[in-house]
Amino acid sequence: MNSLKKYIKKRFPSFFSLFRSGYLLYNNSKRIKNFYKTNYKKNALLTYITVPFIKDSFVHTNYFEAKSWAKILSELGYNIDVVNYEYNSELDLSKYDIICGFGNVFQKYFEGSYNKKIKTIYYGTGMHVCHQNHATLQRIKNVYDHKGIWLGKSARFVEKTWTHQTSLVDGIIALGNDKCADSFKKYYEGKVLAVPAPFYHIHNAEELINQRSVEANKNFLWFGSSGLIHKGLDLLLDYFSNNPDLTLHVCGPIDKEVDFVNVYRKELFENKNIITYGFLDINSETFVEILKKCSFVVFPSCSEGGSPSVLTVVGNGGLIPIISHETTVSTANEIWIEKLTYEGIEQSIKMAISLDGATIKKMQIDNYEFVKEHNSTSNYYNELKSAITSLVVGS
Repeated sequence: MNSLKKYIKKRFPSFFSLFRSGYLLYNNSKRIKNFYKTNYKKNALLTYITVPFIKDSFVHTNYFEAKSWAKILSELGYNIDVVNYEYNSELDLSKYDIICGFGNVFQKYFEGSYNKKIKTIYYGTGMHVCHQNHATLQRIKNVYDHKGIWLGKSARFVEKTWTHQTSLVDGIIALGNDKCADSFKKYYEGKVLAVPAPFYHIHNAEELINQRSVEANKNFLWFGSSGLIHKGLDLLLDYFSNNPDLTLHVCGPIDKEVDFVNVYRKELFENKNIITYGFLDINSETFVEILKKCSFVVFPSCSEGGSPSVLTVVGNGGLIPIISHETTVSTANEIWIEKLTYEGIEQSIKMAISLDGATIKKMQIDNYEFVKEHNSTSNYYNELKSAITSLVVGS
């Protein structure tokens, strides 16, 4: 346990106090009752994450998302209870008029023989699980065919599909653009509404854009979280290893996926044009320096929900996104990766480096301005409120 605490404190300092105080254990087994202490006639249950309701923190955008859901439901006249999506304790759902979010509670409701009709809204924070699981395992197979070894721990496989919540609910709100929403429409006949993902706007992108030198136009950033193959890092390591005139900066929790690192150690640590940083705090000076050095973010993920990681570097640094359609991100002008293959990466990178300096700067400014407005936390809140209101009041 001591080694685990040390690891959490080092890698995730914002979580350490929560771990030490037992908040994370509390999350999965306790219900937060009437969070706003209101006295409305109607009750809502939000099943998502509970840490944001226990201690104020903004480690991830899902903290802001969770608090936004609760506040909007309260504004619509509901007393708000909150449980973790893996909540398994006994719970009488008959007191609720609406259930929102995702997780175990939905299955309990649809299998619970309740006589009362309860409004249900599913929050899809990624593409439909049928798409995601197939796509992520296909990428694992691609690497096996290439390297001769299974690296399944670098996928993003969803073990609990909770199919009730994507088939039987009264409405779905999908995080991302229409590409994300369409992944649900394939399996669901009801209303699916897309809401653009938010990002935390911390740094002045205009200043960074103006400080970039021409060398930045040959520097690319991969900025992601766990699931290194799912998020296409293997494809980029293969490509940049063969193109030493271009530089790839790798920022993410690399050390959490030991098997991947063992197979790609040479690419990650022995190529001068591939610089591996590991996990970075977006408030750090190192992160700002990397944003200055790069003109592009490249992210060939096979499945995302609006990809806040891409939005973070576009909104804080004005980087031009070279992305797959499956990131479900929309900006002013992207460079698309049409196929998640070496050739697909090559085609998109060649397109990027063919751009002249003036075009690159204009694209950076346009993308920053678009994301700053379209993916701000305030716009997310407004779009989410409109979507929830449409499903609650309009149906």
